[in-house]
Amino acid sequence: MSFFSALCLFLSLLLTSVSAQDTSIILPTTAAPSVTALATAKGYSYVGCWNETVGVPNSNGARALSGGMSSANNTMTVSTCLAYCAQGYNGATMQYAGLEYGRECYCGAYLSAFSTQLPNASAHCIYACDGNGSQICGGALALTLYNLTSASSSSSSDGSRSGVPWSLVAGQSAWFSAAAVVMLGVAAVL
Repeated sequence: MSFFSALCLFLSLLLTSVSAQDTSIILPTTAAPSVTALATAKGYSYVGCWNETVGVPNSNGARALSGGMSSANNTMTVSTCLAYCAQGYNGATMQYAGLEYGRECYCGAYLSAFSTQLPNASAHCIYACDGNGSQICGGALALTLYNLTSASSSSSSDGSRSGVPWSLVAGQSAWFSAAAVVMLGVAAVL
């Protein structure tokens, strides 16, 4: 197989991985003043509204919860994010879970030292969750942050269960990218 053929194969697999991602973004809406953060769920407890660190000097663009997992979708709720983080990476439950911009979920074993609790949560963590308008899912560069405080369970404090196969949703683009690399390796051998 020629270099050109291998390059075409790689590009087609790359385009497939991009097209498999959810590209329709629902813009966040400001939550009603009466909406408050979910206190506990899935073994996590609410710890406040914390700043995102991508724009903080000397952070090198790292996120407040980097090195873990992330997911974004138009049906995000606090419970689904916490269930995703409780599922963990390679069986290791993530210590922190943070929601941002109404539809983003970040999980990490550590919280960046550049992230600080914002003094007025109601001024920063203002977006309703795209999947449940009665829950708070962060703000622009602001995380509604949860800390793992007890063993997680399959149901949240509000009685709901997450039937979403998060390993498929979150790992989909990684799967296609890995497949592309494998195919490129096979093409190089041929």
